[in-house]
Amino acid sequence: MQSNIPATQALKCFAAAASHLSISKAAAQLCVTQGAVSKQVKQLETLLGVALFIRGPKGLLLTEQGEQYFDAVTSALSILSSSAESLQSQPRQQRLLIDVIPSMSHIWLIPRIHSFEKRFPHLQIDLISGDGQVNFNQTQADLSVRCLTASSAPNDAIGLFPERLLLVGAPNLLKMSNIKQLKDLLGLKLLQQNTRHQMWQQFFAQQHFEFSASSLNIGIGFQHFFMSLKAAKEGLGLALVPDFLARQDIIDGKLINPLQLQMSSEYQYYLLSPSYKCQLSKVQLFSQWLREEMTV
Repeated sequence: MQSNIPATQALKCFAAAASHLSISKAAAQLCVTQGAVSKQVKQLETLLGVALFIRGPKGLLLTEQGEQYFDAVTSALSILSSSAESLQSQPRQQRLLIDVIPSMSHIWLIPRIHSFEKRFPHLQIDLISGDGQVNFNQTQADLSVRCLTASSAPNDAIGLFPERLLLVGAPNLLKMSNIKQLKDLLGLKLLQQNTRHQMWQQFFAQQHFEFSASSLNIGIGFQHFFMSLKAAKEGLGLALVPDFLARQDIIDGKLINPLQLQMSSEYQYYLLSPSYKCQLSKVQLFSQWLREEMTV
């Protein structure tokens, strides 16, 4: 049975070639010659008895068997890497790569991450910012934080907290507008969230306020909440933003929540980590710290 287990170098060469769909790029990544990569891949195909690549004039393509094997190999290599890391004794510094959605990273996490770093100095923290679904076969991230609907969240996702949106605007804008009731909001620009085009309609519906779509004065659209938050502080209009992102600006008097209005959304914040990493101590430490900070 052991004779059917490929050498680790062969698996690394295959994974690199499959990732780049290029022998030359795989060789550059692994610091070996192109011939060495080609030889390892061919030996692997011979051992398995299947073609892993289609070799054409425009480069490499994975066969169906190659795609299946690529997923298995990347997962296996990650497991081996994580297992080796977990067995290594401290005080050797460990790297923790955290992938967080842009708004949470820019506004909430960065001002707080020093407390985690100070508490766990043996961890080398690296932050990257991403959005959408996470494929842990194609990223080195140890964990990710995403804002997803329940239907789009993976089965093994850990729920952190539900999203609650606050209505916010700049003090000067609201002072000039003399907001006293819901209908007064219709005279102001309503900053749009480009990924959620029905958000304002949902907001007014939750307030049991009758309105027509044409009565909404929709303003500039933004891709991320941190952009909407900045625009609101600049007086460009009213925004709906997650409460934990707006909290400090409200405390500092940079934003006001007129009429103390809020809305619940169908989204929730989730912690994601591949099964072969979720039990690592560094992942557990960050998960616990994150939950503690969210309750402060």
